[in-house]
Amino acid sequence: MTNKFDWQRMYKAEEHIEREAYSAVEHEICTQLDVEDVSNLTQEQMDQVMEWREENVNEYSPMYGAFQDVYNVWENENGDESDE
Repeated sequence: MTNKFDWQRMYKAEEHIEREAYSAVEHEICTQLDVEDVSNLTQEQMDQVMEWREENVNEYSPMYGAFQDVYNVWENENGDESDE
């Protein structure tokens, strides 16, 4: 008799992958745009980053979600600048 496959706590691996993807995206953005933190990006810079994502990252890639997470952090820190 063979054992039935059952991956308990797979969410731990998923969380690890999400953290790694977020860190990689955040690091690359900060390095290339010469800022200490993503919250220091301008609207124009963030627009360029998100445009690049749309043109270059497959929507099913873990990196696609990481770019969205970085954007969400930036947006939370900066508010909706279009209202100002």
